[in-house]
Amino acid sequence: MDFNFRKPSHLFAFIALFLAIFLLIIYPLIQFILTVLGIIPPLTFPDATGSSAYYRLLYEIVALFVQIVLVFMIILLGVPILWYSLVNRFSTKQIFARLQLRLAGLKNAFLWSIVGVILAFTITLIINFSLLLIGVDIQNLSNIQDLQQIFSVPSLYIMVALQPIGEEIFFRGFLLDKITIVRGKTVAILLTSVLFGLSHMSYLRDYWVAVYTAGMATIIGLIFAYIVVKTKNLYASIFAHTAMNVISLTIYLLDKSLGI
Repeated sequence: MDFNFRKPSHLFAFIALFLAIFLLIIYPLIQFILTVLGIIPPLTFPDATGSSAYYRLLYEIVALFVQIVLVFMIILLGVPILWYSLVNRFSTKQIFARLQLRLAGLKNAFLWSIVGVILAFTITLIINFSLLLIGVDIQNLSNIQDLQQIFSVPSLYIMVALQPIGEEIFFRGFLLDKITIVRGKTVAILLTSVLFGLSHMSYLRDYWVAVYTAGMATIIGLIFAYIVVKTKNLYASIFAHTAMNVISLTIYLLDKSLGI
């Protein structure tokens, strides 16, 4: 069904999509620009590490609830489902098909996800090694140390396992689908990857952290978008994204525990 501003349901879906894009992409970008210009201070997460156990647990529960309910369920999952339901009038089966959440070809999708993870880690290692050669402290560029001020290790694993599902459905499922219809696959791959990168600019302890995180997310987004187009199966990027997040967090925690 074609979009029509005159239809209240379509207008509601549009407003929901605009708010999602604003919160996920536009707001982090504005925040980054204002930080670089010195208009606002760098974003810092409230440090609850020195607080009482009760306060820290309560703060963590609230923060985890916001991440899972607001970001994951309402924005990343809810908005695409809302659009497909109200504007396109798709059934549940049609929504799954349009998002390319297909069980057929799952083995091929899994194999490509392995390729994607290997390629993503290879590029990450090359970039990190290059930064080390010019004297950049790459450990200081990680945003995990910021998240640890709020979340315990179990909560971190919950986040890195769940968040990729929502991000893949929103960026490599919904947005890739809509942009492909209008501008074709190549533009869709490039644009969704840039938008995915911009959505990672909110970690502003130091604005170089935002630049590094957004740049790496854009590159990884290109890889994941390509394997979705290649396999015609969103599970390929979901597997790859989840695996990469879990492996990266595990390596970071092991390095920290060993004092590397």
